[in-house]
Amino acid sequence: MQLATSMNIGKVMDEEAKRERFASWYITLPGIPEYEKEMIEKSLKYNVWKELITLFVIYMILSLTWFFGAGLYDPFQSITGYKLTGKKNVIAVVQEDGQSLRLKDPNKGEHVQYTLAELGMDPVQYSYGNRLQTYWEKETDGEYHFLAILPEKQVSKIEGLYYGVIGVGYFTILIGGISVFFIRKKRYTGWFPRFYDRLEKFYSEHAVWRKYSVEEGYDTIDAIIAYGNKNQPSFVKEFSCTRLTREDEKKKKSKIIAVWLTTIAGMTGIVLIISLQVSIASEIEQRKNEARTAAVLEKLQAAINGKRSGPDDGSEDYNYADMIDRARNTFPEEDVYYKLLTTEEYVSLIVTTKKKQNVCFDRYVPVHGSIGEEGTEYKLEISMVSDAIQPDDILHNYTGILLSTIP
Repeated sequence: MQLATSMNIGKVMDEEAKRERFASWYITLPGIPEYEKEMIEKSLKYNVWKELITLFVIYMILSLTWFFGAGLYDPFQSITGYKLTGKKNVIAVVQEDGQSLRLKDPNKGEHVQYTLAELGMDPVQYSYGNRLQTYWEKETDGEYHFLAILPEKQVSKIEGLYYGVIGVGYFTILIGGISVFFIRKKRYTGWFPRFYDRLEKFYSEHAVWRKYSVEEGYDTIDAIIAYGNKNQPSFVKEFSCTRLTREDEKKKKSKIIAVWLTTIAGMTGIVLIISLQVSIASEIEQRKNEARTAAVLEKLQAAINGKRSGPDDGSEDYNYADMIDRARNTFPEEDVYYKLLTTEEYVSLIVTTKKKQNVCFDRYVPVHGSIGEEGTEYKLEISMVSDAIQPDDILHNYTGILLSTIP
C-alpha cells in the first residue's frame, strides 16, 4: 500500500512538473492563440501542492468547528433534562415480577433492586429480561447519585441518530473539500492531458524522437521544447495543425477504459480473495473453537464431582477440577450458574447465582499443554467482579449448574 501511495504521489509530481515546464515555455512563443495563452496563464498560477495544503487547513478548521460546535450537543438533554453524555452508565435488567429491576450500584459495588415505579418508569411497558440504561453523576462528596433511566433500545436509537448526524456533517465537509479541490484542479489543469495527447502525436508524426531520443536523456516534453526552440518560426503553426482524429480519440478512450477495467477487475479480485480467505479462516476458527469448547466442557463435566479446594500440590497451577472448585467456592453454599467461554488463548468461567449478587469472572491461560487436552495446567490470569455483565445475562444463557456442596 505504501508502495502504491508513493507511486501515485510520484506520478502526480511528474505530471505537475511536465505541465509547469511545458506551460512556462509554450506561453513565451509568439503566435499562439489568445484563448490558449489565457488558459495557460491561469494554469501557471495554480499549484496542486499549495491547493492541497489549503484544502487540509480548511478541512481541519471546519472539522474542529463542527465537532466542537454540533458535536457538543447532548442528544439526551431534551428528553431527560440532564446532560448525560460522559456520565457513568449502568445496565439494569427487569426481573421476573416485571415490576422491579436489578443493577450494580456504582457506590456499593453490589447488585441492588429498585422498583420501576421508583425510577419513574411504567411497569406495564416492560417484561422480564428487558434492559434499561441508568445514568449516574459523581457529586462533590464522592458518591454517585442517580440522574435518569432510559430503555436500552431508545438509547441505541438516540445515539445512532446523533452519531449519524455528526458523521454525515463530517463526511460532507471532507467530501465537499475534496470535490472543490478536484473541480478547481480540473478547471485549471484539465486542458493538459488532451494537450499532452497532441504533443505525443506531434512527437511521433514529426519524428522528434529521432533527433532528441530518450537515450540522450530527453522525455517527450524536453524533446518538444528542444525541437520548438530550434524550429521556433514554424513550430506554433505546425503544432496548431496537429489535431486528434476521431479514431485517435476512440483509441485513447479504449486505452483508458481498458486500464480502468483492468484496475477495477484487479481490485475486485483482491477484495474477493481477501474476503474468501477471511470467511474460510473464520469458519475454520469457529469450528476449532466449537471443538475446543466441547473438549473443555467434557473435562469440566468429568471434574464436576471433584471436591478439592484448590491446587492440591501447593502450586499456582490449575487443572479442570481446580477450576470447578474455585467456581463453587466463589459463592459457598449456593447453586452456581456458570457460562464457559474458550478461545485459542484462554478459558473463562463466568459465574453467578439465583440471588444475583454479582457476576464473577475467572480467566485461565495454559501453562503446560493445550486448551481442551487432558492434563493441561493453567494459570489464573484474571479474577474480577464484572461490571459489564449482569446476572440475568448468565441466567438466561448458562452452560451448566454447579450444585451446592452442602446437601
